[in-house]
Amino acid sequence: MLATNPATRADMRDAAHALFARDGKAVSVIRDSGGFVTQRVVATIVNIASDICQQQICSPADLETAVTLGLGYPLGPLAMGNRYGPTNVLEVLFNLQTVYGDPRYRPSPGCAGAAPSGCRCCTRKRNSPRGMRHLGS
Repeated sequence: MLATNPATRADMRDAAHALFARDGKAVSVIRDSGGFVTQRVVATIVNIASDICQQQICSPADLETAVTLGLGYPLGPLAMGNRYGPTNVLEVLFNLQTVYGDPRYRPSPGCAGAAPSGCRCCTRKRNSPRGMRHLGS
């Protein structure tokens, strides 16, 4: 992935693209933005999944199964949150909400620490405003 911004010169972008493409791999060119593209998508998916668990719409295990089998994701959203780290997920959400002021980036109660049993991807450690507990720790 090649992230550009308004100050990126076209010749530099093209040179970087050619360099990365030499290995025969696909190169995506995106505009840089707050939260970057992949972090923004993953954090939003994890946040929605945590909210679904918080509302007890389905169990965490059923959610993981539905997403991996139904959507073909290699990992369920809670597993993604655990892999990338709950602290990182919350950091991205807080930053996106601060930069854009959009309520869709507000961390769900499930992601912000009030998760039901079995939905601990984003469970806050007690007495730690930003410290999060990784599933299984």
